[in-house]
Amino acid sequence: MSTPVHTLEPSWPHPKSYYDGLYIGIDGLDGSGRSTLALSIQTLLQSEGYPAVVVTPFPNLKTQKFIAQVKHDRRLEMKSRHLLYASLFAIVTEHIILPHLTAGYVVLSDRSWISLYARAVAQGLNDQWVRTTLGFALIPDIVLEPQADPLSAARRKLMVTDALDPLESVSDRERLDGFIAFQRRVRDILDQVKAVVPWHTLDLADGSNSLQAILPLLISKMEGREVSS
Repeated sequence: MSTPVHTLEPSWPHPKSYYDGLYIGIDGLDGSGRSTLALSIQTLLQSEGYPAVVVTPFPNLKTQKFIAQVKHDRRLEMKSRHLLYASLFAIVTEHIILPHLTAGYVVLSDRSWISLYARAVAQGLNDQWVRTTLGFALIPDIVLEPQADPLSAARRKLMVTDALDPLESVSDRERLDGFIAFQRRVRDILDQVKAVVPWHTLDLADGSNSLQAILPLLISKMEGREVSS
């Protein structure tokens, strides 16, 4: 049985109304280990014979480099920056996510609309305006979140980068304190979104145990659709 396409804005017209794959959002705090979780789940699913692909909000490496260059441009206002992110995610949705879901893939979205929304609102943008700009986005069938508190996320972030991103910090505080305060805002927003989709938090410090525990649920969702189709 195919799954209906559910978008954040219900009236948004997509060329496809149903898909046979499974859409998984990998969302959480910055520095929590989203990319690590996405790649680990992809490897596990592929080892079980399920086609799986990891996507990010940016279409390709060239785009990622462009974003890294312009996102701190002082001429780029907060709204403009968000609209840039949203437009790139729209391209990813139409040309990568939906085609793979239609082909029966498990799509692991390393930051679904939820992460884009949480960051934008935490930065002070209007909640309803942000939702409208992301109206095209697909609502995940399930969300997986790496377990992390703001302090541990900051420590993990500093293990892989020389400095914390000022766009992920409260501007009137010292960088570490600002990052933690900003991630607390994001945490509060994520907690509100949890009522929208099935949500599971995984402890990456638990090694492969948490991953192995969630794998049967993901497989059952795929198998259930295959059996009933």
